[in-house]
Amino acid sequence: MENVKPTRFTKLDGLRGILSIMVALNHSFMVVVIPTFANVWQQNPLIFKGIQSKLQQLLMLLGNGGAAVTLFFLLSGLVLGQSLSRVNMDFKGLIGFWIKRIIRLYPVYAVLVIFTAIFMKIGFIYQTFPFSSAWFNWWMNFQMTFREFIYNLLFIHIYVGGVTWTLRVILVASFVFPVFYLINKKTPRWMDILICILLVISSFTIFNIPNFRDFRYLFMFYLGLMIPKFKEIFAKTPNWLAALALPFAVIILLGFRYLTDEYVGGVIEAIISFFIIGLACYGNKVSILNFLDGKILKFFGKISYSLYLIHFSVLYFLSKFMFQTLPNLPYQNEYILIHICLFTISTLIATGISVLVYKYIELPSQNLSKMVGIKISVQ
Repeated sequence: MENVKPTRFTKLDGLRGILSIMVALNHSFMVVVIPTFANVWQQNPLIFKGIQSKLQQLLMLLGNGGAAVTLFFLLSGLVLGQSLSRVNMDFKGLIGFWIKRIIRLYPVYAVLVIFTAIFMKIGFIYQTFPFSSAWFNWWMNFQMTFREFIYNLLFIHIYVGGVTWTLRVILVASFVFPVFYLINKKTPRWMDILICILLVISSFTIFNIPNFRDFRYLFMFYLGLMIPKFKEIFAKTPNWLAALALPFAVIILLGFRYLTDEYVGGVIEAIISFFIIGLACYGNKVSILNFLDGKILKFFGKISYSLYLIHFSVLYFLSKFMFQTLPNLPYQNEYILIHICLFTISTLIATGISVLVYKYIELPSQNLSKMVGIKISVQ
């Protein structure tokens, strides 16, 4: 085994906190159908004349869930590389790595599926409402049979939450990641860039598999794996340059997808995310990112995984309750205020639940994962 002690990048905790809130914000502003436009995707901002539509677009830009997912995927690539640096690259070591990964990620998801299945069996009735959006109506439109329960539990189907598809992507990437790691250990930086370009091209060609898009994001994980190789460049980046460039980079990160599509936008997002994460990890001279060490962001970073998975279910059932019990709300005229209320209430509830899930499910899973890793390594 390689005795490599992982570096703790504290700013990444704050970044995870921001990303989990961004995803919650994004989903909260997609519940009510919006007059004259479905959402801000690929929409010219100049066509929005009313103050509400301008605010809707601005808040959905700030809560660009797709950009947040891209950053999460690159973060996963970085973390997986650190994990593999402490693993013997033999059969036993790889089995231990995969088992630890499943134990770390799966319990919170399994609890979410179980509770959703129970809820759907004890009185849930699928409904659409006059002012619910097409996005909202798409979810939960299935029968929770025992077969469907097993399918969702095993990731064959991913119907129970707005972000559960990303968890399957991360698990798929975890199984192929040792190959990436072994390649990355032996390649110079220019070859890593070439490999990443080939993975991008593959995402639009051989990885473009109908009804299975998981492989299309592999280049993001490899890009995250590459970050430590460029640490000298990030460490030498002057503060003035980062302070000048990062605001523009963030604007492009949040807006480019809306002007193109999910996959072309994802490539640009991944490149910008590479520099943001690299500077957060190794940018010793960069002070513009010091806010990521704030206590509130670190708190949300600690519970970010639980919050990321749980917030959608809370938002969905809260929205359904709203549509059922308050059918006469001015949905068309005050949708921005309704969305703000949904975001605030659902995030507060989801945060409280996530604290409990983190304490009683996620944290024990982390400890069990470590114990299993130690046990396997000494056998």
